[in-house]
Amino acid sequence: MKEVDMSSEQLRRCPRVSLKTRVTRLTKRWLVRGVSVKLLAAVSLASAVACSDSGPAGPETPVPGPNDSVAGAFTLTTVNTMALPYTLFNDSGFQLEIASSTLAMQTGGQFVLALVSRETVGGQVSLFADTTRGTYTQNAGTIRLTDTDGVTAPATWDGERLAFQMDSEDGLLALVYRKQP
Repeated sequence: MKEVDMSSEQLRRCPRVSLKTRVTRLTKRWLVRGVSVKLLAAVSLASAVACSDSGPAGPETPVPGPNDSVAGAFTLTTVNTMALPYTLFNDSGFQLEIASSTLAMQTGGQFVLALVSRETVGGQVSLFADTTRGTYTQNAGTIRLTDTDGVTAPATWDGERLAFQMDSEDGLLALVYRKQP
């Protein structure tokens, strides 16, 4: 049997082609030169196995879903589909915005919501931090938040985002919190 050997000069002159194309070209050359079909099949199989990326890729990351526990740390991402800061009120020298908010959903059914608002009066900026505590219940993707004053808010949970509405002087605000990794 005769081995096919490409010199370094021949390799430099070869255009960059895929491994599959190179194997196909070599296969055609070998067939022309009388290489047995069994050897060709063995080389092709070995190349396919060695270059295959279909092997085990390790454990798959599960996709979050509404049946997952809602417990964890969250960050407010949108208010009424708008990114933060969200302007609640803006009129003649006075502006009120939601600057940021976090939500801690604890495994024991307790929650702590911290909200930072920003007031601008006559160019002077002040930040205010408010905290609301309460309890929650979860039934798959349905969450019920109850604050310490007894006010309840239904929420939806999709495994990544927790969404609910909150009353404001201007009406309901649609809040969406994203769970942190």
